[in-house]
Amino acid sequence: MGQFVDIIGFPPFPRSQNRPVILPSLETAAISNFARLIPGESHDRLQQPEALEVVPEQNATSLKIGAYGLVKKLSVALSPRFLERINPGMLVPAAFDLSLLTCVFFVSENLLLKRVQPGTLNSSVLWIYLIAFTVFAIEEGLYSIRAGERKETAAAIRTTAWALLFVLLSGHWSLHGAAFSLAFSGVSLLALLARRQICLILCPPRNNSRKLLIVGNGPKAQQVADALRCDKSSTRSVAGFIAENDLRNVYGPSMLRRVAREEFVDELVIASSDPAIVRIAIEEGRRNALDVRIAPEVGMMQPAREMTFETVGGIPLLKLQEYRLPEHKLAVKRIFDIVAALLGLIILSPLLILIAALIKLDSRGPVLYRAPRTGQKGRQFLCFKLRTMVPEADAIKHQLRRNNERKGAFFKLNNDPRITRIGRVLRRYSLDELPQLWNVVLGDMSLVGPRPHPPDDVSFYELHHLQRLDFVPGITGLWQVKARRDPSFERSVALDVEYIKTWNLWLDARLLWQTIFVVLEGSGA
Repeated sequence: MGQFVDIIGFPPFPRSQNRPVILPSLETAAISNFARLIPGESHDRLQQPEALEVVPEQNATSLKIGAYGLVKKLSVALSPRFLERINPGMLVPAAFDLSLLTCVFFVSENLLLKRVQPGTLNSSVLWIYLIAFTVFAIEEGLYSIRAGERKETAAAIRTTAWALLFVLLSGHWSLHGAAFSLAFSGVSLLALLARRQICLILCPPRNNSRKLLIVGNGPKAQQVADALRCDKSSTRSVAGFIAENDLRNVYGPSMLRRVAREEFVDELVIASSDPAIVRIAIEEGRRNALDVRIAPEVGMMQPAREMTFETVGGIPLLKLQEYRLPEHKLAVKRIFDIVAALLGLIILSPLLILIAALIKLDSRGPVLYRAPRTGQKGRQFLCFKLRTMVPEADAIKHQLRRNNERKGAFFKLNNDPRITRIGRVLRRYSLDELPQLWNVVLGDMSLVGPRPHPPDDVSFYELHHLQRLDFVPGITGLWQVKARRDPSFERSVALDVEYIKTWNLWLDARLLWQTIFVVLEGSGA
């Protein structure tokens, strides 16, 4: 069997000699146990995406698109071009900017304008400015530029200038109002730039790229990989190659499935002209809920009318199948997480100060415990907790692992000798988890989701356990509400997978409400 060529460095999560290498097959395991999970969608419903049938014809690829595809293409063709610039990722920064502008407006009006000329402006001026700012921000690409780039500052200047001009042309102004609008725009620009710098310091940019696997190992495959690396506007990163000979092997599909699962691949790009290889790759993509693109022959630069292409690094990629994430719902979830976490930190700050004092009086060592955890798609981050153990707890964890009272990759001792006196109280009522609200603000965690595990526990995962890493980890979740005392790791994974498949905003609200009563019961360990 050929080798998987890793071209991006170290894998996203730690591998251990203790974790067996599993090659799933159609006969020994259900493929849905290894497929990529789409939040809110069961794998059965993902078997038939916006389908395209590949028909080999003299080493070329033609498509047959169903009625659904034609209706979708028609709706896209008739929609305004401006709407194509809008994406759910803009919702969070745009909401922050509009809230900031509103605060600046009312503060400036109360401190400056009302003392000079009461009643000069009304709320319609603010609405006109906010609407104009939103439209021009999208048009100038303010929310599509990478944070910290000089282009972002230039886009912010142009956006505020256009919004000011739009307000002045609207006629809702007097001499004092025009002067105020000019001053307001200047203060708004400074506030917007300051907000971005603060966010850049507190929340450094993270690698949220989509991982893709290239099917093919010839010059064409290398050309596709080079084009993807050179395209700075692309959010894709190449995880590696699967050689054509590997897929011709009887174990080829199983190897593709394993690599896609272990490397958290989102997309397959087919760089092969062999119809048999194309069919196998498309079928495995459908079974594993992976997006599939194909790189046509280099000479085929004029796409057929019924084909849907996108250009990456100068190379056209033909869309064969695509599984859309519920991006708008995820954006709403993110906005709620940030607002609720910030309010929680402010409201609970007196309690946190009191607990910090008790921890310092109870034992030596820092108040906060910072430890690496494995999050979405295997990315590691520092998780914040209130310290409940002796400072040398991590050093003696391996000595205690043989006494583990949980089954599987879990590690838990009910009478853990490392826990301090105040730590037992904090763990019983889950008060040690409160600093993780800051992890929520940073974007490493959510209020609701699968619990993040330490890297050494993740090293004991079996292949199907990695499905729980397809979603952002949370402070609470389905397992904490339903089976907090259940020692079975398999039960925990099953509940996490169930949560991801059935996720919706209403489910998050229910779990947060139920968590309150679970915490008050003092059932933590």
